[in-house]
Amino acid sequence: MRSATQDTSADPAQAGRTAAQGSAASEADWMTSVPLQLRPDVEVITGIDDRPLLYNTSTGRYLALTPSGVRLLDLLDGSRTGETIVSQLSDHRPDPASARDRVGAFLGDLRQAGVLTVEPPAQDRGSRIMRFSLREHMPRLKLTGRVEHVMEPIAALLRKAPARALSAAVVAIVLASMGVGLYALLNPAGHAYPALWWVAMPILILQVVVHEAAHALVCQYLRAPIREAGVGLMLYFMPVAYVDRTDAYRIRSRGGRVMIALAGPFSDQIWYGVTGVVALTVGGQVGDIAYVLLVLQTLLTVVNLNPLLPSDGYHAIAAATGAVNLRGRAFAYLAHVVLRSPLPSSMHALTGWKRAGYLLFGALCFLYAAGLAVLVLKNLWGMVGGLF
Repeated sequence: MRSATQDTSADPAQAGRTAAQGSAASEADWMTSVPLQLRPDVEVITGIDDRPLLYNTSTGRYLALTPSGVRLLDLLDGSRTGETIVSQLSDHRPDPASARDRVGAFLGDLRQAGVLTVEPPAQDRGSRIMRFSLREHMPRLKLTGRVEHVMEPIAALLRKAPARALSAAVVAIVLASMGVGLYALLNPAGHAYPALWWVAMPILILQVVVHEAAHALVCQYLRAPIREAGVGLMLYFMPVAYVDRTDAYRIRSRGGRVMIALAGPFSDQIWYGVTGVVALTVGGQVGDIAYVLLVLQTLLTVVNLNPLLPSDGYHAIAAATGAVNLRGRAFAYLAHVVLRSPLPSSMHALTGWKRAGYLLFGALCFLYAAGLAVLVLKNLWGMVGGLF
């Protein structure tokens, strides 16, 4: 890891004057009047799949770069204007006009992302739509901050075991638990709907807490800190628990990021197996409650692995394929096609297959979420109407 401040002036006062110049620059001449450089609090790091990333320490956000984008960063040393950089990189290319457009768009994206000392521009309608499309659609309520003081002792103990043996043991336990749970689900053995059915709900809530703790534990094991944990509204209407796994971008291996995504579902399957054993071996109300819980756990697993939602299943697929913000980019391309919003420079050179894939995936995710929202609102309206 190296700090981007190595390529900037060491004089904080000079950096402040440059930022002030950027604030005063008009939108028409910011590329020609202000020397460009990265903000002092922006770092260049190597993260997922050995890709270069910009990390803004003041906002905690990451920005993925292409190799050509990294080479351009060397020119952002505070001695060149944007126009100078554009000319230097494009004038001797076979198609200078196209090269100028690409380099200018890339500099504009860096400015929009807030990583340059030039202040970001005021957003027009198209930019606001594109920014909204790329973001995570989940308002959050933070309940706790960093949890490394709780997770590190367990993670340190797990690190003593060989990684492959540990992974194999976990997968074996999960598969066995899944098999037991499914067998119990398909063999009700005379279980009736219990009068104390509601007892299953607090058990399910405890399972959700352990689910999120499993994500946090694997992050800690891989030394990617969890920033916070709490509850949120997935897609603005579906209440869920969450742990902020943003810093998983720092983990280079796909396998590690897949394990972070699947840690919660793996935990659920262990609960599933234990519940299945109880349903198969215990009679009376306890066995009946276990069977109700088994049904709820099955539904929870299906929802949590559905790739059309921003679920753990979706994140596991994205990690396994090396995709960065696959869902956000699909929505961005859908907004570009439907609303004619301008694409970020990183999406200008998409192949035909990628364009079709983004369009199809974005449309399916949107239609599924819209249908799910209508179903939830319809049920809530029926419940409210039944009270009167």
